[in-house]
Amino acid sequence: MASTLFTPGQIGTLTLPNRVIRSATQDPFGHRDGTCDAKQVDLYREIAAAGTGAIITAYSYISPEARSTGIQVGFATPEQRASQKEVLDAVHAAGGRLILQLMHAGMNVFMPEKHVAGGKLLAPSGGLKAPNEMETTEITPADMDKIRADFVDAAQAAQAMGFDGVQLHCAHGYLLSQFLDPTTNLRTDDYGGSAENRFRFPGECLTAIRQAVGQDYPVLVKVNTNCAGEADEAYAQDILYFCRQFEALGADAIELSGYNWLGLGKKKVPTFYLDRAKAIRQAVKIPLILVGGVRGPESAQAILDAGIDFVSASRPFICQPDFVQHLEKGEDSPCIGCTKCLGNIWAKEGRRCVKHPIPPEFATQA
Repeated sequence: MASTLFTPGQIGTLTLPNRVIRSATQDPFGHRDGTCDAKQVDLYREIAAAGTGAIITAYSYISPEARSTGIQVGFATPEQRASQKEVLDAVHAAGGRLILQLMHAGMNVFMPEKHVAGGKLLAPSGGLKAPNEMETTEITPADMDKIRADFVDAAQAAQAMGFDGVQLHCAHGYLLSQFLDPTTNLRTDDYGGSAENRFRFPGECLTAIRQAVGQDYPVLVKVNTNCAGEADEAYAQDILYFCRQFEALGADAIELSGYNWLGLGKKKVPTFYLDRAKAIRQAVKIPLILVGGVRGPESAQAILDAGIDFVSASRPFICQPDFVQHLEKGEDSPCIGCTKCLGNIWAKEGRRCVKHPIPPEFATQA
């Protein structure tokens, strides 16, 4: 079958020149005040200039209490938004397209308690232990109202600033993912229990965003195709319902990921979630994007051949910001999936990938 990787694709009103997307990826350059660094401007410019179909920003928190890590970039204050506008302008000047990923961390927080705004971690259920060892506080209806409003405010600001779309982060253990996942949502009210109830709050957030930005502005969703443990058997059916609902509520595309993406990368598993994606393809008509295990043109084309509209990748773009050009040449990424790029290799060795040379000033320390 002929390659379709470098044919144009459509997400709502947004036209992409090819089917390759840089998935949302945290980098080590964010400032403690949540603003972007000049290194981020340069990085995004380089990815865009290489011809990448679209770039999804690193996860951006929508309020101070929505933050996950100390170097995470935010979209909550005028200063943070102004710094992200610099990234946006650089991408557009290079001919690229930039989609802003919006998130609330919920209980998935890695900062010490003293840095947590408000001094508490909101989650679907109280009494759970977060990664930073804090105990969660159950979200109230008033909390939900504020979070919905924060998502709306951020999405409207992104639209006004000229971002090419927004992505609602419902994956990877952050707040909206915690509602969808039966292992973290233990509620017994209208927001817990059945798949319909667990979907309710993420659905309300998507609905509020869509109503605020109108029908023509691209709104994407990212969601886990699986969950941990025995609950995953039922979740295989739940995710079909979730994706149908995302489509019905106006999502223009769904990016499919999973809770265990980190470990599967280390194991060098190809196209991590393709089987679940194939089932979801039968359930919805809107464009699907699959991330995980794309390391070269063969794995990318296998995804497209399965009826998935776009491929996205993260670690290969850390290894090679011009990864899309290597795909076009028929070359595999040298990325080995070690995931050191998501650790502290930058601070220790001055490089983002083990395949990069160590700068001279760090060579004597390595």
